[in-house]
Amino acid sequence: MRRHIWILTCCACIATCAEAGEAGTKCLAQLSEDTTVKLVGIRPYSPEHPQYKRGESGPWWNPDGTPLPEPPDGRFDLCSWSDSYLFVIAVEGKTDCDFKAIGPWDHDLTIVPTREWEKGKGLENTDLRRFTLRGGTQKSADIRLGVATGEWKATDRWFIRPDWTPYSLTLSSLEKVILRCPEQEGSDVVAELTQIITERATRLVVFDKDGNRYESEGEIRGEGDGLVRHVHRFKNLDKNNIERIEFQAREYDYWVTFRNVSLQTGHRTKVQADVKKPGALLRGNALPGFDGIELDFAAENNKGKMLLVCFFDMDQRPSRNSIRQLSTRARELEAGGVAILAVQASSVDKEKLDNWVKENNIPFPVGMIRGDAKKVRFTWGVKSLPWLILANSKHSVVSEGFILEELHDELQKMGDE
Repeated sequence: MRRHIWILTCCACIATCAEAGEAGTKCLAQLSEDTTVKLVGIRPYSPEHPQYKRGESGPWWNPDGTPLPEPPDGRFDLCSWSDSYLFVIAVEGKTDCDFKAIGPWDHDLTIVPTREWEKGKGLENTDLRRFTLRGGTQKSADIRLGVATGEWKATDRWFIRPDWTPYSLTLSSLEKVILRCPEQEGSDVVAELTQIITERATRLVVFDKDGNRYESEGEIRGEGDGLVRHVHRFKNLDKNNIERIEFQAREYDYWVTFRNVSLQTGHRTKVQADVKKPGALLRGNALPGFDGIELDFAAENNKGKMLLVCFFDMDQRPSRNSIRQLSTRARELEAGGVAILAVQASSVDKEKLDNWVKENNIPFPVGMIRGDAKKVRFTWGVKSLPWLILANSKHSVVSEGFILEELHDELQKMGDE
């Protein structure tokens, strides 16, 4: 009997470990071969939160709701919003990344590093970042991160004179940016910048007359409707030694979504990490618009229908075969609530395309790219031709890049969800 109990206990432990390992994997987003982002912990961020315990930095829990025995971040700071949460991510590989976070109620444009002496046990050598988001009253939420990894580009620059002050001059800009002339505060230089909130990471960089570069310790000091005010502090810099200031930007080239993250310790969820890489669509996001595509398609007439979009090239045999096969299945798919759209993805004569469509009795709308073909294909994540994209009845992406023979399985998956 004891042996049976021992065996059952071991099995339970193994199952628990396997489940924990699977949960950890699902909270891991692979950006590239050598760079990952992992959501490692969550805690209440307000003393008014019902789960907050005074005098403790926790309770902390894993993204799937299981308790986290060791806090990844040891700070005790709090905020006034009772429905706020502190999130910690771990970045491995390329650590020269900038982030912004988007939650169910708000966003955080400044994701800051955890200080070295406050990193949790076993994470001392890990690049940890922290951010806060409000969650409302819901028990779980999707958390979205924009990740900028590319090269910084100067989009505006100003050359500063020593006699200029923030009270005498606001610097003009080619961007949607207002920069007050910086001023000296003790041994530091402080500059105030107001800008629109964009889909880019931005920063302010100072170069002195010797060519040295200074990056600021910036913080947000206010937000309005689409606007954000930053105060940038450049440590140990003499204003009289400044040659120029640059406003730099880089795109958020990856979008990571951690789905079904638990906002309550003990509330178990199944977490999934989705990554939209450059030139790829993100599962669960709306289909891109049809800008740059000439297509006789009325979205309002296809409400409630699933969409199957096929990018093809009529001058390529595999593409022609795919369109013909879709044509033979069009009635069956239409009866199942699937509307088919086809887009000619390379430059051809429109009359030639129209004649081919007519000769082959293609029963669904066929259009063609009229704008920048490279840009349109990038927006739609087209990596090769033919390229299939399946969207659900709300016209959100379900799958992409599969072959026609897998369409039945893809539709079956949708029915099982």
